[in-house]
Amino acid sequence: MSTSDSRPSIAIVGGGPSGLCLGVLLHKHGIPFTLYELRDKPDDSTLLTPSGMLDLHQESGLAAIRACGLWEEFQKHITDCSEELVIMNKDGRVTHRDNGGPGHESRPEIARNTLTHLLLASIPAERIRWEYKLLSASRTSTNRISLDFGSKGIFEHDFVVGADGAWSKIRNLITTVQPYYGGIQYLTLDILNATTRYPALSTLVGTGSCFILGSKKGVISHRGVQNSIRLYVGVSTEDETPFCAPSAVLEAGSLKKALIDSSDLFGAWSEQVKDLISTAADEALATPNATQLSEPKPLYMLPIGHTWEAQPGIAIIGDAAHLMMPWAGEGVNLALWDSLDLANTIIQSWGKAENAAEFQKIMIPLVSEFDTKMFERSKQAAEGTWQNSKMLFSDDGAQAMADMMATFRQMAS
Repeated sequence: MSTSDSRPSIAIVGGGPSGLCLGVLLHKHGIPFTLYELRDKPDDSTLLTPSGMLDLHQESGLAAIRACGLWEEFQKHITDCSEELVIMNKDGRVTHRDNGGPGHESRPEIARNTLTHLLLASIPAERIRWEYKLLSASRTSTNRISLDFGSKGIFEHDFVVGADGAWSKIRNLITTVQPYYGGIQYLTLDILNATTRYPALSTLVGTGSCFILGSKKGVISHRGVQNSIRLYVGVSTEDETPFCAPSAVLEAGSLKKALIDSSDLFGAWSEQVKDLISTAADEALATPNATQLSEPKPLYMLPIGHTWEAQPGIAIIGDAAHLMMPWAGEGVNLALWDSLDLANTIIQSWGKAENAAEFQKIMIPLVSEFDTKMFERSKQAAEGTWQNSKMLFSDDGAQAMADMMATFRQMAS
């Protein structure tokens, strides 16, 4: 099926933060597009479901929020997780505590689900096609980009933005590079209504983010909706073999026993930390219809500093372009920065082209310029992320992270 008319046809593949942000910015400037997303359309109930917290930075994520015209609405949704940071070692000794930076350095936290809803509310419903899983992408003889969605159809566009994440199909059209294992795997667990139901655990982790680190492992938490504690139990491993059992899934009891009894995992950690893990595992089993917990998930990354040459009719942004682990909080910020810069590039070209072919031609050097800037900032962020990964999951990650924070404070003073 062709979607061609006298105007260039633009597609965004992927409805994560980068794809949605780009959609908002294009819509604000009257530029039509079609956004394809493999997931179901989220409903209002997802706002009450714990999700990862995202700390947005002034020069990137927050700049994009302002450009979208969503700053005032954004301010209403940053109270679930404070900017407090607590760092402690495996014995429960606090090595660092702070309440975030001053106003100009503030990095407010927002739930991923909330950010999704915030961006979605600014995009007309008819612009998004839900439950469209991209099977493959190819270039046609007329230099258009063909998107194969299986039973949903094949659609052609003049310019396609790959915002389709780690395993991007659009990326395959411009580079052969693929993600590889970053050396860390983790379990995700949630404790709802922790403030009232588990006050001791709530006090332990604080009102914001908490890093409990040691022996190349970590228990990392963020506060979220419904006074929840979202827990990431991470372990450094040589390969992707699940760290707590060889089976694909574990019953919660077996998982808990593996985590808190084994000296190779968290058996030698403080009773408070083991209670935190144990409670979160019990909570997971107590959810409706829950009989087992999934195995740990490995974290992947793209090679640091990888580049490519710009190709006609294609750009990639976010994790599709520069996947990295989460240890510097840069992933979503870079993704939103990409969206802001690419939107400006498209806006700059939109009124200059008389037809789709001319639009493609105009965009090639501009996308190349966009890529160059993206390569530079993402390489720097990826290098910092990799250094942080080695630091956090070192033998004494708690002290190493505390020393890093002290250095930051000295530099800022």
